[in-house]
Amino acid sequence: MEKNSTSLPLILLTLLTGIALGWLLNDLMRQPPAPLAVAPTQAPTATARATSVLTAPVPSSTIAPQSPVPSPPPAATPLLATAIPPIPTASPQPQVIGYVGHRAAAGETLEQIAARYRTSPALIKAYNMINAPLRTGRELVVPLIEPGDAGEALLVQRGNPMRPWVALTLDAGAGAAPTPRILDALRVRGITITFFLTGRWIRDNPGLVRRMVADGHELANHTMNHPDLTTLDDEAIRRELSETEAILHDIAPDAVIRPFFRPPYGAYNERVLRVALSEGYLPVYWSLDSLDSVGEPKTPEFLIARVTQKLSPDDLRGAIILAHCGSDATADALPDILDRFAAMGFEVRKLSDVMQ
Repeated sequence: MEKNSTSLPLILLTLLTGIALGWLLNDLMRQPPAPLAVAPTQAPTATARATSVLTAPVPSSTIAPQSPVPSPPPAATPLLATAIPPIPTASPQPQVIGYVGHRAAAGETLEQIAARYRTSPALIKAYNMINAPLRTGRELVVPLIEPGDAGEALLVQRGNPMRPWVALTLDAGAGAAPTPRILDALRVRGITITFFLTGRWIRDNPGLVRRMVADGHELANHTMNHPDLTTLDDEAIRRELSETEAILHDIAPDAVIRPFFRPPYGAYNERVLRVALSEGYLPVYWSLDSLDSVGEPKTPEFLIARVTQKLSPDDLRGAIILAHCGSDATADALPDILDRFAAMGFEVRKLSDVMQ
């Protein structure tokens, strides 16, 4: 009994000691570890940022087993520092100080004409929309880059007689109601022509003007108010031309109205021609008047016969035909006129084409 009584306290003491050690160890495990001493990090440099974007990781499947570890690639050049060759700028165009008229002589070249007027062949070619060998007798507007030759007073009455092309030109200065039907007939056949517009007509019919431009037609200047220019002084003639151009620019900023101009009523003299040429406009008359705005109202049948049969086939080559946007009879006759020309082997084209 004495032996058992002695061992019991020892057992209890051992148990208490174990419990105390367990609590001690549990407290130690709950304390966070002491922080390690680490140097502060720096923000990545621009080169490091570019490298992280441009350098893609290599898939592990592309590396053979036991191959040596490749050395790191060189740092990538920042994106903004990449060398880009400069875009060459276009050569500055010479300053145009005025215009004169010139009719090409037999065998004359653009270079010879440019030398006479001390200007640029490229300027003459671009301004007159020349896309074929220069034709003898071709009327030109010559842009000047220095004072010189006074040029010639010109009036275009016919285009190139060597091609079966006809320039159908419609003046727009009065009514506009028939114009949509005219545009429809042209659009259906894929034909583009030249419209001579007054500034007032442009201002009053902006939608029709934009449609002409969208359909690929050629626009030309017919003055602002349709006056008889022979009764105006030089400055008033210049205003008639410039105001029309300004209104067109407001209505259709991308449209071009140069270089063709037609004097209202066909009224002109040498002074009118020279003033128009000095403003960069080539005066255009006609080879045949349809008479759709003259005298008694015309029937479509009259216009069809006059436009397609009045001139001989030889005279039709390069002919410039006058009609009007405000004529109902012209709108009614136009589909037959276009189809008859096609059957005769003639193409109806813009004035700039027929001038080539």
